[in-house]
Amino acid sequence: MGTFISPGPLDLVTFDLYDTFIELKPPRWERLARAAAQIGIDADVDVLREADIIAEDYFTIENGAVPIRDRAKADQEAFRLELMRIWLEAAGLPHDPETVRELRRRYVSEFDERPYHEYYRLFDDVMPTLRRLRRAGLKTALISNADDDVTVVAVHFDFALLMDLLVTSAFVGYEKPDPRTFYAALDPLGVDPQRTLHIGDQAKSDVVGARGVGMNAVLLDRYHRHPQTDIPTVNSLTELADKVLAGQPEPALRG
Repeated sequence: MGTFISPGPLDLVTFDLYDTFIELKPPRWERLARAAAQIGIDADVDVLREADIIAEDYFTIENGAVPIRDRAKADQEAFRLELMRIWLEAAGLPHDPETVRELRRRYVSEFDERPYHEYYRLFDDVMPTLRRLRRAGLKTALISNADDDVTVVAVHFDFALLMDLLVTSAFVGYEKPDPRTFYAALDPLGVDPQRTLHIGDQAKSDVVGARGVGMNAVLLDRYHRHPQTDIPTVNSLTELADKVLAGQPEPALRG
């Protein structure tokens, strides 16, 4: 795991949304293990969590080439089935077409029962981190590949008023790691990329994307899934805030 050291004084910290601010409750690998058990497949949650990295990389590449939301309905479903197949295969589980379809059906079946945001939980370190950064005079923004307006989510979890800007791919029309997604936050806020730090849980879309426009970037590895990476990494937003504030001018340290 790469060690993260503050790059020096910053003006803006930008955040990913999913698995950075919020996550499914229970997490998706636990949901899939539960769905697998329903059809007699014994799936190890830890193995599914590690295999999810392979599925995430596939999603990032495909979504960056042609956003999933812009594809025909049949193509969207074909993509989601392939995503499930890749996840199962990476976990060493049965991944024949029939099993993939049934697990996909069981995995998503409960998501129609309640409002979208009620399936997620806010990580405990989000609000304290945002308050600390803003007391230190830093701007904060969200840069997410969300397909929908995340204002409802931001208001529901009470972090809307602690953000200077909410940027989603649905709004700007591009997906991270496309540089235009990051510029959609940098340009309105008038911030030099070199005085900005982006944090997210995906190496390709968050770290590579942010670095591509000259931003500093750090990988958030809450579940210790990237022990071999040389990318600068933190395991919590509390750790991020500690290190960012250590690199700020002296008055910021008193925030």
